[in-house]
Amino acid sequence: MCCPRTTLIVCWLISRTLSAFAQQPPSSDWPQYRGPARNGTTSEPGFRPGTTLRIAWRAQVGKGHSAVSIAGGRAVTMGWDGERDTVFCFDAATGAPRWKASYPCATILQWPGPRATPAIYAERVITLGQHGQLRAWNVADGELVWQRDLPEKYNPDVDYGFCWSPLIITVGNAPNLERDLLILNAGSRGLAIRTSDGSIAWGDDGQKGACVSAVPFRSGETNGVVIVNINEARSAANLIGVEALTGRELWRWNGWQEKWGAMGVDPVIRDGRLFLTSAQEFRQAARYTITGGSLQEDWSTNRVAGYTGAAVLLGEHLYLVDSRGILKCLEWNTGKETWSQRGFDERGTLIAAADHLIIQTGASGKLIFAAADPGGYRELHQLTVFGKQPETYSAPAIAHGRVYSRSYAGEVVCVESNGKR
Repeated sequence: MCCPRTTLIVCWLISRTLSAFAQQPPSSDWPQYRGPARNGTTSEPGFRPGTTLRIAWRAQVGKGHSAVSIAGGRAVTMGWDGERDTVFCFDAATGAPRWKASYPCATILQWPGPRATPAIYAERVITLGQHGQLRAWNVADGELVWQRDLPEKYNPDVDYGFCWSPLIITVGNAPNLERDLLILNAGSRGLAIRTSDGSIAWGDDGQKGACVSAVPFRSGETNGVVIVNINEARSAANLIGVEALTGRELWRWNGWQEKWGAMGVDPVIRDGRLFLTSAQEFRQAARYTITGGSLQEDWSTNRVAGYTGAAVLLGEHLYLVDSRGILKCLEWNTGKETWSQRGFDERGTLIAAADHLIIQTGASGKLIFAAADPGGYRELHQLTVFGKQPETYSAPAIAHGRVYSRSYAGEVVCVESNGKR
């Protein structure tokens, strides 16, 4: 059992990884959706050539799209058994159950089950269910700390359900429940929830968001968040940059043509430039520069379009799995395609560990490791991780030398190497 001083130090380290605006610390936790910096990347190395990969452990959690979050030696995800959502906490190294907690949950029409990925924040786990059940749990034992049910007026689509992975804005260098905020991609400019008790801090206007999560960015001395919502006719999406702590609008761009709010790919933003793609009804991708109160298009293309898997930006190149199942590498400044590789399925997803891509195929159940090399595709490892029901929309996660994948049917798999990385 840790002494109180040790516990405080551990909590501080976890909170540092969650700060969306801080540099990534030496710790290699993956405590939230899309990793420590919320951009799908980590400085932790991937598995090098010459090592052998093996399945460390497996678990069943029920249906859903919730990816795995890892912090403080714990791995957390969610699943649905037809009547209840359940939050599962495992030992990250062994898969031994730590705790689980449930609440009643009805179905939805398409791919029922939790869509959002938990956020591990200090001593809490924050989750969002498919019908807007927002919950804070004690990370040590799963005790419910607070709860708030979001009204259906915020739901992007009754067929899809609530799908926003919680984004925690840590104001200082350590967690402070009285001032830190949880941001969701709801309403006309986001919805901010106080982490202390689940009360609303700003943005409670009842308008619908789109089916992506809030994305953090830094502009000068301002901590900002990109919000994507849909117009009243549900025929186009709008992009809004807001100040994270107040909800004050910084810039806005309206008119991204897409139906039903089906924006399944989170924006990528760096140094005042933003990449957006969708492929529900229209194949499209574009990069913009934030100029004053709006966006200025730098380039656009219909030769690449992401359907569900967000892109990663490494150096001056973007990598993403196209809606046609093709892994592509694009120049960040021009949109020029430098190479492509088929075979990853339309729902394929990826993350990046240092100079490696970790790709989860959408239908074949394969986990593929490749070099993040603008010069061409180079596969390093391939492992089949899912069994009879391999379909998934969920991106993998990596932490402390282990990769975690989950299928829609609810199979969670932890992969590790038996050699040096």
